[in-house]
Amino acid sequence: MKNFLFCLVFAILFISCKTEQLVLTPTYNKGGYTLEEYKSKALAAQGEFYVGGRIIEAHTKQPMPGVAVKLGCYFSGDDYGNYNFKTTPGTELNQLISRYVGYLDVESKPMKFQAGDSLIIDFYMAQDEKPLINCEGAFN
Repeated sequence: MKNFLFCLVFAILFISCKTEQLVLTPTYNKGGYTLEEYKSKALAAQGEFYVGGRIIEAHTKQPMPGVAVKLGCYFSGDDYGNYNFKTTPGTELNQLISRYVGYLDVESKPMKFQAGDSLIIDFYMAQDEKPLINCEGAFN
């Protein structure tokens, strides 16, 4: 009987524990992003900042290889769903944009970077429900 009660209490505690839910910064579409900010003395000494992270499919939570993330005139992305930028800060506001064919764009809020900033921004992209345009066929 003691074993049964122990198992019952353990099962109730185990089942009642909530899983941690991911909180995304919302965007104008179904996607979103997470943002972690750090300060780096090494980057500050070099007069640079770093922005990097992952691009993730919002529904499956899997990395998305080949996605381009844009910062100003620069693009970054690799075959594993990662991106990174390391550069000197300017005076303007910067916005990161994640783009992929068949998915809705995800844009970060405009940010001003300072030397020593180190940001990890993970983009969560949702599929676009609109069909892609079929460009096959002949023009008359």
